[in-house]
Amino acid sequence: MKLQLEPYAAPADALATLGSQALANARTATGLSALPTEARLRAVKHRARRVT
Repeated sequence: MKLQLEPYAAPADALATLGSQALANARTATGLSALPTEARLRAVKHRARRVT
């Protein structure tokens, strides 16, 4: 699983949400007690905003 994080995102919070929500729903849907997962985090580069 790949996660792209915004520059202001906290990696720990993103992983906690992934485990407590998305993966928990997937485990429930499949009926498995454990669902081995590997997450790769990558920060998205900040893009400059234009001032008008």
